[in-house]
Amino acid sequence: MKYWFPLAWAAAFAGSSFALPQATDLVKQMGLGYNIGNTMEVPGDPTGWGNTFPTAEYVKSIKNAGFNTVRIPCAWDTHAQNGTINSGWLDSVKTVVDMVIDNGMFAILNIHWDNGWLEDHVWDGSGYDRDGNAATNNAATIAAKQKSYWSQIATKFKDYDEKLIFASANEPGVNDPWNGGTDNGQWGFDETRMKVLKQYHEACLQAVRETGGNNATRAVIVQMPRTEINKYTLLQNNYPKDPAGNGYTMAEAHFYPYQYSLMTQDESWGPCFYYFDGMESSTDTKHNMGSSESTLGTKLYIDKQFDLLKNAFVNNGIPVVIGEMGAIKRLEEISGDNLKLHLQGRAAWYGYVAKAAKARGIVPCVWDTGDEGNGNMTILHRQSKFAGNVGDIVDYEVLNAMRIAYGLDTLAGNSIDKFVEASLDTNDKKLVITYTSQQSDSNEVGTMRIDLNGVNWSDYEAISFQAKVNVASAGPCSGASCNAYAWTSLSLFAMSGADWKWDDFNFPESDILSTWQTYTVSLDANGLNISDKSKVNAIGLNLYGTQVSGTIEIDNIVLHKANDSIVVLQDFNKKMPSLEGIASGELLPQTSAIQRPAASIALDRRMHVQVQAGILSASFHANRASQGTLKLINSIGQVIASQNFVSSVGANSISIETNYHGTGFLVLDLNSNRTTLPILLK
Repeated sequence: MKYWFPLAWAAAFAGSSFALPQATDLVKQMGLGYNIGNTMEVPGDPTGWGNTFPTAEYVKSIKNAGFNTVRIPCAWDTHAQNGTINSGWLDSVKTVVDMVIDNGMFAILNIHWDNGWLEDHVWDGSGYDRDGNAATNNAATIAAKQKSYWSQIATKFKDYDEKLIFASANEPGVNDPWNGGTDNGQWGFDETRMKVLKQYHEACLQAVRETGGNNATRAVIVQMPRTEINKYTLLQNNYPKDPAGNGYTMAEAHFYPYQYSLMTQDESWGPCFYYFDGMESSTDTKHNMGSSESTLGTKLYIDKQFDLLKNAFVNNGIPVVIGEMGAIKRLEEISGDNLKLHLQGRAAWYGYVAKAAKARGIVPCVWDTGDEGNGNMTILHRQSKFAGNVGDIVDYEVLNAMRIAYGLDTLAGNSIDKFVEASLDTNDKKLVITYTSQQSDSNEVGTMRIDLNGVNWSDYEAISFQAKVNVASAGPCSGASCNAYAWTSLSLFAMSGADWKWDDFNFPESDILSTWQTYTVSLDANGLNISDKSKVNAIGLNLYGTQVSGTIEIDNIVLHKANDSIVVLQDFNKKMPSLEGIASGELLPQTSAIQRPAASIALDRRMHVQVQAGILSASFHANRASQGTLKLINSIGQVIASQNFVSSVGANSISIETNYHGTGFLVLDLNSNRTTLPILLK
């Protein structure tokens, strides 16, 4: 008996007993997406940008975090010789794809930038290279290369089911030169160039379909120019023809509203946006984004952009994938309450984008960089140079905001407080480290370490902390001979730079006392001498010794700037340093028995400040009698309280009563000199 099928059906079923589901059916299952970024797409070496090759443990953590789709950006040209992809590389990629699918997730496998062999050559004939130089390009040659690579990739994976999705390219044309062109300063991407991009997409589709098997109807994603949403009409009007017929392709855009997501310095035409719509700062209004529909990143802007995609593609049977989305974490530009507001708003932004996409049938895929320093977009830990285990959640707030958008329970955890520099209040705790030797005649070490994620300390010139050292040489050894081995040494250390260079400062034995003392160490050559102050990864305290037992109590770790202002590095109410070796510890309430001011806000060379029961007291030395003024100013420059006085020679103490709460400044004017101290009153 003969069966007759329409021509499009015949193509769809070629080489396969059953067609795979259409793209519209897959979108309902794809859920929230995640990118294994800066890894498989690195030209030539997947570890070249700091991330290790994906492991089963890491991929499992992606699933556990709530993601159901994993985009695998991938390089191919730098793994090919004479047009043939290395078989070992194909096997390596297969390993990652298998781990994703074995965890029940969809895998999106693309051809990424890979030195721009395709993406930087989306034109035919005369044009410009990415450096803005005049150049020529043969689009037919690029299309042939695209078809050849996809034939090899598709053959490797032709028996995989619908859980594997191919993506033709990444961001075609995104590196077009900035030559004063008509397209926001870039060389314009017009209808003529779109026809070249259509040619590249059709080369991919033809190659995949010709390999047969499940590839005959496998979902394939095609990208709009530069994956910019405002260029959606170019793809809509020049949509590539699929040999499988309609229903087996998806469209791809990326979503990085520049001023909020990527911009790193204010420009004459506009500032960076630090604070998301509805969470604006009252002290840093310059960097508020507001709520206008025309402003990049606002809620109205997100809704408008995603409506464009829904109306143009989703409503016409073409699902949309936001292949990449994200916003950088600004850990160095701002601090304190503004940093907290930024991080909270950033999580709200991710949640709103995910919710808006889901409501329109669009699949959002977050970009994950792996790096955890300033400017990162990382959600799951994977780089060994940062503290933690592979797969640990490093951004609970962002993850939970997206989980809520997809109806998932939130996960217990906090990632914001560790980044926020907080001042100590009167109820702070001290860290008590206990050292206990395990050996009787061997050198041992106990380490207290605070991980800092590559912060910039270029503006700081000294570090101080308060400590009480009760350590003795009395370990497990007993008898008169023990003293022959007994000794201790205390040092402050830092690790900095890309190579985590180690620097340390040894405290003279005579300086280590059993009463509360302030220890101050310069950060220059006369002290700790940090190799790269622009990228400090960790700081800590090492106790070396033989037969060591006892405790060190620590509180109030402070960084000092040259202008006499300070920043409190550590609030032991918020986080616990790591303790290693023979060191163990706990946080204990500070008590009145400690011989130090119970509510010290700052240690300054010219002014010492205390607060107690609504009274601010400033202590300072004057070399002669003089009129002066002490003012408390809030964060927007208003004088909250002031006190005029006449100083005496020597020690002085001036008090101001206030019920003010929040950040502000204490300003001392004396002898035509001004001392200003930032404070936080809780």
